[in-house]
Formats: sequence, structure tokens, C-alpha cells
Amino acid sequence: MKRSALSLALAFTILTVSAQDKNFHIFLCFGQSNMEGNARIESVDSVGISDRFLNLSAVDFSDKSRQKGKWYKAVPPLCRENTGLTPVDYFGRTLLEYLPQDHKVGVVHVAIGGISIDGFMEDRIDEYRKTAPDWMVPMLQSYDNHPYKRLVEMAKIAKKKGVISGILLHQGETNTGDPEWCRNVKKVYDNLLKDLDLKAQDVPLLAGEVVAADRGGICASMNKIIDTLDRVIPTAHTVFSDGITQNFDFLHFNAAGYRELGKRYAAEMLKIWGIPYTPEQDYHPSSPESPLVNVSSGSVTFNLKAPNAESVLLSSQFINEPVPMEKGRDGLWTLTIKPEKRDIYPYNFIVDGVQISDPLNREIFPNETFKASLVEIPAMAFGPDAEPFLYETQDVPHGKMSFCTYKSPVLGTWRPFVAYTPPGYETSGKHYPVFYLISGTTDTEETWFRVGRLNTILDNLIAKGKAEPMIVVMPYGNMGSTPMPSSMAATKMYTSFTEELTEGIMPYVEKEFRTINDREHRAIAGFSRGGGQSLFSALSRPELFSWLASYSAYLTPEMMDSCFPQYGKDPSLLNDRFNLVWYGVGNEDFLYPSVVENRKYLDSKGIHHEDMTTAGGHTWMNARTYLIETLQKFFK
Repeated sequence: MKRSALSLALAFTILTVSAQDKNFHIFLCFGQSNMEGNARIESVDSVGISDRFLNLSAVDFSDKSRQKGKWYKAVPPLCRENTGLTPVDYFGRTLLEYLPQDHKVGVVHVAIGGISIDGFMEDRIDEYRKTAPDWMVPMLQSYDNHPYKRLVEMAKIAKKKGVISGILLHQGETNTGDPEWCRNVKKVYDNLLKDLDLKAQDVPLLAGEVVAADRGGICASMNKIIDTLDRVIPTAHTVFSDGITQNFDFLHFNAAGYRELGKRYAAEMLKIWGIPYTPEQDYHPSSPESPLVNVSSGSVTFNLKAPNAESVLLSSQFINEPVPMEKGRDGLWTLTIKPEKRDIYPYNFIVDGVQISDPLNREIFPNETFKASLVEIPAMAFGPDAEPFLYETQDVPHGKMSFCTYKSPVLGTWRPFVAYTPPGYETSGKHYPVFYLISGTTDTEETWFRVGRLNTILDNLIAKGKAEPMIVVMPYGNMGSTPMPSSMAATKMYTSFTEELTEGIMPYVEKEFRTINDREHRAIAGFSRGGGQSLFSALSRPELFSWLASYSAYLTPEMMDSCFPQYGKDPSLLNDRFNLVWYGVGNEDFLYPSVVENRKYLDSKGIHHEDMTTAGGHTWMNARTYLIETLQKFFK
């Protein structure tokens, strides 16, 4: 039964304190915005409140519904007019579930959003008030510019009715990183004991953590300081915030979070009293979330539950080298980091030297060798008015993806490819141009879809009138071996792929889809290995293609001279046939020198081509950039 008799420890505490009602347990509550209450009060929060849960109003309400110094049923808001739900609401409710029916709980609540601990220190409040921001001035004035004095004033009134049994603190965000915070809290605590004639052993201090690191809390580093409060105040107890849900700003808890935090405050107080806390449904998050994107700051929190690991690193293409993650309570490793640019990034964890994808993230990077997940930084992370990125799903007509299987005439096996058909394809009856988009080394046929976001990008470009409606075919480019592109041995693989494309993939596509089957309506491009395959296939069969692009790929001068000497002798064979020959590469790409060499070769032979050089390396962030650029050129 929850409403069991009080333990002997609690009974002793009550009997040694002189009060009008020994069964009326009063708690002083102070702090900043999370104590003040930042979440919207929902309907569930204003019903089912016991008449035994009371709030001594510390201010007058303008509608005269509450007057300073008088007791009211603890219906939110508890702090001031127009404040929100606080952990105190569910602290009191939860205590009463475990206390006998003849016991009551009262709270005295003084809090100001954004206030430093200095604002509760008698020797500093006057100076602090002089530098307070404009928005804080009315809050301070509501407490006659001295919140500590108001707290003591109300506490003295409360003592006439019951026993002050504890102090609840939630403050620290404004003092994040302050090494003096614990000592300053002790000064406030000691002053309260002195001014109210209280004994520390009778009045424990319960201090709540700020939004935790596993929830991406922007002040989470402060928890390390809060957790050491008991070193300077022996009767201090920390209320942990791990897993408690936060608001969009990653600074405040949301309504569900305040409810849970209040229960944790209550659980700690019950533990102090020696009363078993056995909730009907204890709070256990099904699992931490990962990744958590803070849309207000653009930072990302990564979490991994690995209690037995000795080392966990985050590896991603938005950082130069793997970054150590920090192990928290219950074996949860976490790291919050901010990518410099907006994009979709692959990442993975390195657990004791072993690379793994994020088990909490359903967005995977399809690849034959490394195991990675994807994190997307949306446009709204960089301001509410930021225009959505082309890779973000928008309210436009959407095309469809088809997963297809055909029999390879080259390898003698069944092979997959993925095809995109534009919006309206099913009902239009029209025939469409075809773009063959080839995967990179170790990528699968799904990579251009899941990582490159071809379908979303093309949907948005078509809707904007910046790209022609087209069918896009994304084959699986692995032909069994991948020699280095700098080696002449690569010609065998390139030749096999050309046969695969022209004898297996294209006949199947032109049979199963409504395609325009002439060179003016065929384009081909690819990333990395796929770029080399695209270059070789188009140069081998110029009668089939008129649009050609290479993303971070090249053919060597030796291969050009050996396999395609006709173009060096007569560049018109290319210039007159191809509407576009296009090269894109990053200036930090390990293939950059070879791509530049390929461009110079074409220049020396008089072969026309367009170039795009971007910052960055051999990444899918660059691949998407090149895709967006060329989609707007094809079939125009």
C-alpha cells in the first residue's frame, strides 16, 4: 500500500520539531526558469489535485484569485501568474500518494527565469539587480526586488501552520561552469537555516540537475557541478535528470519532463524519510534517442548504451578525426557536437576499436563494408525563416521508387537496381528521358536513394521547374572487383560494366518503363567508382548517350589514349555528340589531382567540358551538390 505508516525516522523528525501541525510538511522551492515553470500547463495538470496539497502564494495575482501570504489548493501555476508547470506540481502530488491520509504537503514557491544564484544572496542582490536584463525587472519587482527576503517572509508565515521539511532547488543554467556555485548555494542554504531557526538534519536540500547530456542539454555540463553539492552541504541530495524529456530549446524540460522530474524529487524525499518508493509505473525511457538534433542551435547529441565498453568514439565526415564520447550513469555514452554546415552526414561509433552503426537510428547508410548511420541537420536548425533544403521532403508532388531485379548477361546472376519515376508517371501515359545514376565504390543500389536523396531532390527541383521530369535508374555497380582507377586494370571492370549496362540494364528498363529511347534523352553519371564507370560507358557508346557527368572520378590520360584515341585525334566526335560533359570534385578529395589531370587532358585535346570544384573531400555531401547541379542541366 502506498499510504503506509511513516517510518520511525520520519516520526522522530516530526516529534522533535515544534509546529502547529506536525503532519503538515512544508517545502521551500526556489530557483530559475525550470523551477518557475516553462512548459504549458495541460488539462491533466489541473485536475485530480488533493485538497491536502497546498500552495502559499508568494505574490498577489492581478485578478485577485490569489493573495500573497495566503494558502490555496496547489493548482498550477504555483509560482506567479502566467508561469507554467513546474516539478513542484508533481513533487507534492507524488508525496501524498505515500503519506497517510492525515498528512498534508505545502509549498512556498519563489523563482525567476534566468536568475543567477547571486539573485538569492543577500549581500549581492542589490548589485545583481542593477545589471539585470530588462525582461527580468518585472519578475524581480514582483518580489520587491529581493526574492530571498520574500522566500523567508513566506516561510515564516508557513511555519505557523506546519513544519518546514525540506528545500527544493532548481537553478544552475545561468551559472553553468561556475566553480563557486556550490559554495554560493551553501551560503543561501545556511542563511535560510539561520533566518528560519532550522536545523540542517531536519531540512535536507534537494537540487535537481538541468537538462541532461543524453537529451542534448545545452547546459548539461553544469550537472557535474550540481552532483558535487553534497561535498559542501552534507544534507544535499541530487535529483538526476537522465532521460527526462526536454523542450525544443534543449534548455527547459517539457510538460512530461516536469512531471517526471517532480516524481524524482518526491522519490528522493521519500528515500530520505525511509519510505519505500514503489510507483505503479516507474519511469524508464524505452531507450535514449540518437541522434537528437537541437533545431535551435544546430547541435546534435549522440547516445549509445554500452555499459561494458571501455572506450566509445564518434566518427563522422563533419569532424576531422574521431571524438571521444563520455560515459554517464547506467553505461550511457553521450556526446553533443555541432556540425559547421547544414547537410546529411554519415557517422558511426567506434566501440573498443570496433565500428558499429547507431542501433537507435533507423536511417542507415547502405554500404558493403563500413557500417554507418545518417544524421540530417534540417534548415530550421539555422533559423525559423530558413528555406528548406532540396534534400528535405516538402509539400510538393512526389515520385515513386521501384525496386527491380533483372538477370545479368555478364555475371550470370540476378542483379538489383532502384528506379525513380516522376510525379504523375502512373497516369500521364507519357514517355520520359532516362538518367542512369551509378553507385560508388562499396555502395549499393540504394545509396543514391537513401544517402543521396535523389528522389526528394528531384521532386523539389521538378516542382520548382528547375529540372525536367525524368526516370532515374540506380544500378548496383559492383562487378566483382574494383581495381584502382589509376591502373589500366580498371579497363576490364569498366568494360564489364558497360556490357552490363547496355545488354542487361537498359533493355530491361526500356521494356518495363515508358522511356524515350534515343541518345538525346539519355544521361549517365556516377560517384567515385560509378563516375569512372559512367565516363567509360558513355565514351565507349556515344551513340547511346548525350549527357555525361562525373562526380569525384576520372579516367587517366593513358586510359584515354589506349581506349579512346579517336577523341584525341578528332574532338568533334565528342563535342558534336555530347550536349554536356561535366566534372565535379572537392579540392580536398584524395582524387582531386587525378581529376584535374583528366580535365587538363581534355583541354589539351580540345574536348569541351564543364567543371565544378567545391570545398571538401570525397564525401556524399559533395556528391549531392554535384547531383543537384547536373539535374538542372540534363535534357534542357
